[in-house]
Amino acid sequence: MSRPLALAVVCCVAAVALPRVALAKPKVAFAAIVGDDGGEVTEAISGTLDELRLIPAKDVKKKVKSLGLEDDWTDKDFVKLGKALEADAVVQGTLEAKGGKKNLTFKIFVHGKKAKGFSVQFSNPKSDKFQKAVHDKLIEKITADEGEPVADDDDKPKKKKKVDDDDDDKPKKKHKKTLDGDDDDDDKPKKKHKKTDDDDQEDEASTPKAPAHAANRVAIRIDAGVSAATRSLSFVSRAFDAGQGPPKPYSNSVVPGARVEGEIYPLAFQDPKSPAAGLGLGFEFDQTISLTLRTTAQPDAQLKATQRHWVVGVRYRIPFGHAATSPTLTIGLNYGNRQFKVDRSALTGGNMLDLPDVDYKMYEPGASLRVPVAPTVALVAMGRAMLISDAGSIVTGMQYGQAKVFGFEGQAGLDIVLGDRFAIRLVAELAQVGYTFTGVGTLANSRDNDPTTKDVGGATDRAIGGAATLAVLY
Repeated sequence: MSRPLALAVVCCVAAVALPRVALAKPKVAFAAIVGDDGGEVTEAISGTLDELRLIPAKDVKKKVKSLGLEDDWTDKDFVKLGKALEADAVVQGTLEAKGGKKNLTFKIFVHGKKAKGFSVQFSNPKSDKFQKAVHDKLIEKITADEGEPVADDDDKPKKKKKVDDDDDDKPKKKHKKTLDGDDDDDDKPKKKHKKTDDDDQEDEASTPKAPAHAANRVAIRIDAGVSAATRSLSFVSRAFDAGQGPPKPYSNSVVPGARVEGEIYPLAFQDPKSPAAGLGLGFEFDQTISLTLRTTAQPDAQLKATQRHWVVGVRYRIPFGHAATSPTLTIGLNYGNRQFKVDRSALTGGNMLDLPDVDYKMYEPGASLRVPVAPTVALVAMGRAMLISDAGSIVTGMQYGQAKVFGFEGQAGLDIVLGDRFAIRLVAELAQVGYTFTGVGTLANSRDNDPTTKDVGGATDRAIGGAATLAVLY
């Protein structure tokens, strides 16, 4: 197995070996925050909850109206709304001014059970600290699936209390009243203590079950699919008739290929929004499936050619915002190889193919940009400089000799997200390498049988194509 293919296989095996997680995002009804008249706080929070499947605000508002719910909801109202929307959780906040700051208090019901709420003080709803605090606590509460059942009949506790009053004597009744009177104060710390223990157990149990990642903050992405490319090689030379004559340009029709590529960001598995989560590794491997050439020197000979490229390297992803539709810029440095080689073993009788092989070894600094234009569609673009350290046999003394070699490659297309775990990427690509020969190679200055004149000054190697891949995301 070749070294680049081995690297690709290792990356794929690493992806398969990673822990599996639940595929579905919790469906959540995020009710309007009471007191947030401009909707600024609601927008700032809902834009960070990539791990949840939020029911559209207009649908929640419509259902609240149809159920005739008042502003001050009872526990039963929360349960009723959750059932009506088939939501896993219902969340409502209350915004109040407290001194020079604002206080935001949340009520949360998960699967019909009342979970313990929480409060956050803040000054600026757009601050990262505030958004992260609310995000982390809401995800913890909703995914923990904790809480106490809500009674179906509000009068049942009262009837139970009445029976106790009739059966118990006065001291007992006084003791009961003491308990009832302390219910709002003493019971809450007891519940809090109990829930704290439960929280610890839930946290330990749910540690391996990290929430789903948005497509712009994936911890791992593996793409596989088909590609297509055409290649051309043209030369810049002076006009002459002696000897071999100027080199003829080469081009082939579009040929199919196979592609696999991927990225992994190990530190994004637990906290996809931390700065360290942007550090990762990437790879790409592409090879034509079948490419055959012919030469006028021996027309009956079928010459098989190999056209492929691969890269491996480091990445750092920079998101511009907290929402699933936030753009991301990824910068990276790769080491790669791009080659075009012809098997000449079928040529006989001294026949030759006047087409040089290339085998580029290079470092590629570059960047890629992903800009969502809709929740499920994003524009993608990539550009890399090709810092070539070796171009292969084309720059040997028996061919065109030493040269100044420079190149670049680019890509542009669409990324279409299909649910939580899959995406389709469609891209067009261009890679181009330019040569300026110094005139010391045999084919650069002796094609006219006169080694004192420079016959070929440069060349352009260009590949144009595209790819369609299906991605698995986490």
